[in-house]
Amino acid sequence: MSPGFWATLLGISTAQLRRLVPRFLQVNTFYPDYLMDFYAARPHLQIASYAEQMDTLLDDEFSGTHIWTRPLKAHGFETLNVIANNPFTQRAWMRENGYQVGEKVDSAFATLRQIHDFAPDVFYTNDVVTFHAGFFKAVEKRPPVIAGWRGFPLPANADLSAYDLILTSFDRMFGEARSKGAKHVERFHPGFPDESPVLREPREIKYDVVISGSVTTQHLRRIQLINMILEMSQETPGFSVGLFTPRPQPLSPYAQQINKGARWGVEMLRTIRSGRILVNIDVDAFDGQPPNMRLIEATGSGAFLLTTHHPELVNFFEPGDEIETFRTPQELFSKINYYLAMPDRADEIARRGQERCMREHSRGGRAVWFADLMRKALERA
Repeated sequence: MSPGFWATLLGISTAQLRRLVPRFLQVNTFYPDYLMDFYAARPHLQIASYAEQMDTLLDDEFSGTHIWTRPLKAHGFETLNVIANNPFTQRAWMRENGYQVGEKVDSAFATLRQIHDFAPDVFYTNDVVTFHAGFFKAVEKRPPVIAGWRGFPLPANADLSAYDLILTSFDRMFGEARSKGAKHVERFHPGFPDESPVLREPREIKYDVVISGSVTTQHLRRIQLINMILEMSQETPGFSVGLFTPRPQPLSPYAQQINKGARWGVEMLRTIRSGRILVNIDVDAFDGQPPNMRLIEATGSGAFLLTTHHPELVNFFEPGDEIETFRTPQELFSKINYYLAMPDRADEIARRGQERCMREHSRGGRAVWFADLMRKALERA
C-alpha cells in the first residue's frame, strides 16, 4: 500500500511518515564475471522470483561490506536492493510488477521503473560513475537524497552534480568528489557482515600464502610483488602459494599457469583464510590509505593478514598484534619466512585481529553510523 494510505490511517502527513519510516533504495552494479559464475553454479535461479534471487545473492555476500539494505531494516528503514546490471533479477522484477519484457532486458529502463515505483527517500549506490548526473535527468521524481560511495579515483569526465552526499574512507576523495559537483562528502568505513557463515566454520589451512584480488593498471606494485613471491615459491621446496585472480594476463607466465581463478563472496572469504598468510598489496591510488575492503574482509574472516604498511593502520588494527605489515619487498619475504616458521604466533595475531574487527568494524556496528548519515542527509533535504 502507498505511503499516503498509511499516513491517513495514522493521522499524520506523508512527510511525517517518511521521517518515521524512510525508504532506502540501494542500487548496485556487480562484476559481470561474478554474476556469470554465480548463475552458472545455480542455474535454477535464473527463473526464480525476484525475492529468492536477491536473498540468495545477498546471502552470498559479494561486496558484503558495502550492502546496507538488510542492516538498515533494524534502524527503521524500508529497503529495496537492486542489482542494475543483473538481467535475471531485473527480468523477474519487471515480470512481477506488470511490465512487458523482451528477449533482452533493458536494464536502464528497469532501474528507472524501480526508482519510480519504490519512490525512495534515499537513493544510494556504489557505482557513481554509471549513475552519473545525466542518468537522474530521466528520473520522473527526484529522490530527496541521492547518495553514493566512492573508494577509487574518479574518471576525468565524472559528473557528481546530482549527488547530495558522497561517502568515502579516503582523504583524496573529499576534494575530488566536490570538484565533480558533489554537495557533501562524509567519511565512512565499511564493515564485516556479522552473519557471515565463515564466522561459524573452522579455518582450514591449504596454502602457505594466499593472494586474492584483481590485477590491473591500477595495481602495478601488486603485480610486481606477486611475481616476486611466485619466483620465491619456485626457488623454495615445499612453499605453496594459492593465487586467485579473475584476469591474470598482466602477471608472469608462471603466475598465469598456477592461477586458480576468481573466488567471490563467501567462497572468497573462505579462500583468503585458507592460507597460513594472506598477503595484501593495496591499489596504487590513495597512497595505500586504509581501510580498503580487504583489511576488513581478512580480519573479519579470521585470516592472518600481512599487508602494506601505512601509518594510519593503527586507527583500525595494531600492527604486530592484530595484523602484520611490510614496507619493502625484503621485509615482506622476511616476514613470510618468519611467520611460516611461527604458525602459532600467526594464528594468535589472526585471532586478535578477528576479535577487533567484530568488536569495532562489523557491518552491524557500522549500520548505526550509516543510518545516522542517511537521516542527517534527509534533514538537510
